[in-house]
Amino acid sequence: MDAAELSARIRTLSQAAKVVDAMRSVAASHRRQANDAFMGFERYAAATREALGQALELLDAEEGRAPFEKPAGAASARRVVVLFSEHGFVGALNERLLDAALRVARDDPGPAELAALGTRGLRLCRDRGVAALALGPLPSTISGVGPAADRLTRDLFGAIAGGAIACVDLVFARRAGALGWRPEALRLFPPERGSGAGAARGEPPLRTLPAAALVARIIEEHCLAQVVWALGEAFACERAARLAAMEASQRSLRDELDELSRAERTARQEAITSELLEIAAGAEPLREAEG
Repeated sequence: MDAAELSARIRTLSQAAKVVDAMRSVAASHRRQANDAFMGFERYAAATREALGQALELLDAEEGRAPFEKPAGAASARRVVVLFSEHGFVGALNERLLDAALRVARDDPGPAELAALGTRGLRLCRDRGVAALALGPLPSTISGVGPAADRLTRDLFGAIAGGAIACVDLVFARRAGALGWRPEALRLFPPERGSGAGAARGEPPLRTLPAAALVARIIEEHCLAQVVWALGEAFACERAARLAAMEASQRSLRDELDELSRAERTARQEAITSELLEIAAGAEPLREAEG
């Protein structure tokens, strides 16, 4: 490329770098918002885990059966809910989540259906020929996490009450390190008996409901809290993955701009040298004529 073409290419890449920098700033801002809100999500989930553990201890003391415990031989159709990303520029996040969800679906021999929350993930499922139930978009703002969790929990318990499913697994991205993440699988329903391992010891809590009814109410609250927590993790990980992708793009653009700038300087120097040589070559016949 000549100097003019190199200059045009540099201008184009400089504009792209500005767009990437703006996207990086937005992703960083959203990630900070998620980190600020996440402590509340985590405390909410921990509180419901402890409450469930205490309620199950009361139920065991009364020798009752938890409302989520099925009789032997009952059907166990499962739903594997995957929290994908809503937007792009997240690297291999959605691909790794889908692979993890397919592994979870294969873990138990019973029938399992895949359900996708997040536009990009649903598109990926279609591209790979994987049947998935569409659950809607992933929240685009941290304020949308609560309403989205409430809708998802109500839909899941509606399907459980209607007998369509008896088990729910949740697959989502969980933060690991500064900008890292890893796929995480969580048994959402029925909750595992160890969910309330941190239950307080001492005097039993005051209650006005039978233990079975209390467990039934706490289970739904516990599942809502787990979904809120998982959605908060998914929201933060999507922004972290986008931030990492934008930083990688920035480095790549900077390297290419540096290379193009060097090539432009070389091309300009070569053009100047060529012009000087042409001037010198044109001046030589004049000197000979004058001589």
